[in-house]
Amino acid sequence: MKFYTIGISCIGSGVGESVINSCRLSGLPLKTVGLGTNPFAYGAYACDTFDYTPTIYASDFVDKLIEKCKKHQIDLLIPGRDDEALIYAKNRKRFAQENIAILAAGEEIISICRDKERMSLELNPIVDVFVKCYDKDNLQGLIESGEAEYPLLAKPRSGFASMGVEIIRSEADLVKITDDHIVQELAVPLPDDPNYQLYINGIAKNQNPQVSEISIQLVLSQEGEIIGKMASFNKLSNGVPIEILPYENDQIWAVVDKLLPVFKEKGLVGPLNIQGRLTKKGLKIFEMNPRFTGITGMRALMGFNEVEACIKSWLNIDSSVYLKINNNRFGIRQTTDKVLSFDRNELAQSLAQQVSPRIFPLTKTVLVTGASGYLGRSLVEELHSNQEVRVIAMGRSAEKLEKLFSKSGIEFYDYSALFNGEFSVGNIDIVIHSAFARPHCTETEIAESLDFTSNLFTCLARHQIPYIINLSSQSVYGQTLTPLWKESDPVAPTMPYSQAKYASELMLKSISKLYPHITTTSLRLAAISGGKKGLVPVDLLSKLVLKAVRGENLVIVGGKQELEIMDVRDAVRYIVRFTEQINPSSEAVYNLGANGIYNIMDIAKMVKRVVEDISNQTVVELELKPSEADLKFGMDSSRIERKLDISPEYNLESTVRSLVSFFDSNQRK
Repeated sequence: MKFYTIGISCIGSGVGESVINSCRLSGLPLKTVGLGTNPFAYGAYACDTFDYTPTIYASDFVDKLIEKCKKHQIDLLIPGRDDEALIYAKNRKRFAQENIAILAAGEEIISICRDKERMSLELNPIVDVFVKCYDKDNLQGLIESGEAEYPLLAKPRSGFASMGVEIIRSEADLVKITDDHIVQELAVPLPDDPNYQLYINGIAKNQNPQVSEISIQLVLSQEGEIIGKMASFNKLSNGVPIEILPYENDQIWAVVDKLLPVFKEKGLVGPLNIQGRLTKKGLKIFEMNPRFTGITGMRALMGFNEVEACIKSWLNIDSSVYLKINNNRFGIRQTTDKVLSFDRNELAQSLAQQVSPRIFPLTKTVLVTGASGYLGRSLVEELHSNQEVRVIAMGRSAEKLEKLFSKSGIEFYDYSALFNGEFSVGNIDIVIHSAFARPHCTETEIAESLDFTSNLFTCLARHQIPYIINLSSQSVYGQTLTPLWKESDPVAPTMPYSQAKYASELMLKSISKLYPHITTTSLRLAAISGGKKGLVPVDLLSKLVLKAVRGENLVIVGGKQELEIMDVRDAVRYIVRFTEQINPSSEAVYNLGANGIYNIMDIAKMVKRVVEDISNQTVVELELKPSEADLKFGMDSSRIERKLDISPEYNLESTVRSLVSFFDSNQRK
């Protein structure tokens, strides 16, 4: 597999750290090289390699940077700061001569964005949405004539993170304005904004509350075509976004549509962040940055991986996927990114509904692995019957998935989509992990299933998927304790299959330890049987029924062994109901059984009776062979029944009859 080497300079900046986080979330085969001056840079230790460069203000910075790019065979170089992006743009030809791709917009658009006064003067004639700028020497006269009014904002011409901002509330504050400042009108939020009073109170105290800011992120390909756009409703602290809600409003996109052709003409490619606020006068823009931002990594966690999209474009990798944000999730920041499902916090959801009601009601996306298998196939079909659920079927063979699901319009992918960037993992809300080798499979196949499970869980943890459901097995209890087993009982797996299943549970549990806001649950299923599509007759009951339908004798060894067999229709009903009711308080383990224990001889007698009853011409003989085998299976499923308020609908005889009908139907075909 070809790996692409991505260099991130100024890796110690918040932007650099955010870019590397996005690279780590990408499904592309990437090697990352962090470049910077600080050995204590947080982002440096998330890269595959770290190397030093001079400060970006050093005279030999570009020369040394090119040397490092050649040394590490960097395919694409990404800047981590505003000043650095401008240096890239000014030296574009130099980088091109050295065959080094740089992810930077044109010099003109970068220069406009860095000079807020120029931005206002040049762009307001196109669309009058940029906050007005005033010359400090003429300010008093403008106020007297009514063209400007207090309070005002004084900002450094090329500042960042709201550093050096002053509130000008009266004539006495004019002394705060330096030659490096520009003076701007205030963008006051709407009176019905949830943060309106907080903003007004802050201004009265000579503070600039960074609340209710609309952050618009545009992403353009190397050719200047739009490949993604999104907006969020942000609260900031010292210029750093700390609360992020997905946002949708036609008014802002109408403005963007008018400005975008001008941006392209002035050299915009890659990312552009626009910051503003909705006011009584409409959208007011007070800042633009043609680069990635400190919350680029958080947006990637929400399904909007703009770094990955740009890498695809600049390196001519498949870039057909259009970026979309997952509106089911909101973001909060302290020192690391964290993305949560809205059901984690009712107040957060309430606020989101207030500021952006259009994203509600929410649609859950449920991914099912092992979708072409016996249980997985039925799960996919049942989930798809609910119009409020977006179901994604995933399996080993894309061809098989296409045959099963293409006509029904169900989305499907093979497993490689999780790891090659074809599928946006951040858009998943719930995963049902059904893919695993069966007990009759070889030890090699079981080991391969465990390996896939490990890779899958790692991928889901990186993307902080809110809910992960792992389908485990009753076999993890072993035979040490006498049934009925409870979830609190110690496990003692004996076979490779049961040991692998328990290992999967442990891997899943580790995710919730690393990320407490991710809910992980293992459902320990009884043996599953029943006449449904995809059945492979390898379980005891289906083998007995198939022999009986064919008129063969049923040879029973021992006969006293006790089994719990659950109808596949009940299993599907329970699991689907669980996806509907799963929440942060859900337990880590649930038993899922049939509430019925039968010994093998009784099962054989039932099969004989049902088959002979359905087919008058078939006679089934039972043959008992002595054996000391004394296996006993059976679980207490009261915990999940209390949670879901349901119980099994199908008894063992119903399951046997469904199997007879299934085999009769297949024989006729």
